Amino acid sequence: MANVSDLKYITVATLREWLKKGKSASNDKFAIVDVRDSDYAGGHIKGCLHFPSGNFYNSLSELKDTLVQRNARDVVIHCAMSQSRAPKAALTFMKETAGLEHPFRVWVLKGGFTKWVMEYGEDSEVTEDYDRRFWDDDY
Repeated sequence: MANVSDLKYITVATLREWLKKGKSASNDKFAIVDVRDSDYAGGHIKGCLHFPSGNFYNSLSELKDTLVQRNARDVVIHCAMSQSRAPKAALTFMKETAGLEHPFRVWVLKGGFTKWVMEYGEDSEVTEDYDRRFWDDDY
């Protein structure tokens, strides 16, 4: 059974490198799952899948099917800061996919989308629908 000590974290810089080369560190396909709810507004990581935390458990079957279809082996899950929703979603996903024929390596994005925006918010190569007004206090 998965628990908090089983969680693995990935930095925004490492995820940016994965996006740049189109493969994870293990040279496998990967997927990014954004579990933000209404705070999804203001931008997202390019190509991410949006499965809001408020309905995450009920969407697990669809998420698993999508990931298998994409042949994703590594799954990076994040929310705004990856302190609560993302780790909880990652643990739920790990528990629900344990023992599958198609094994997944599950990661939590350290610092979440807030950290991503600080580093890559205005980089349209890796960030979509970025709206500075959501992130800049001086705007």
